[in-house]
Amino acid sequence: MAYDHPDAPKQFGIRLSDETMELVSAIQEFRQRTNQPTTLAAIVEDAIGIYYDTLVKEGAIYGNK
Repeated sequence: MAYDHPDAPKQFGIRLSDETMELVSAIQEFRQRTNQPTTLAAIVEDAIGIYYDTLVKEGAIYGNK
């Protein structure tokens, strides 16, 4: 989905790796299926939460959510 938007990199003024764009698209699709907002802020928040949980699980940081 995010991939399909031709102006995505220009729109936000950043270039994201293919792996990151796949994650953004997956989050966007999930949020659409579950009737949640698909704003950039919501997607970034989800991605940060996923990464945070991964770091806690790997013991890289201690979680205090």
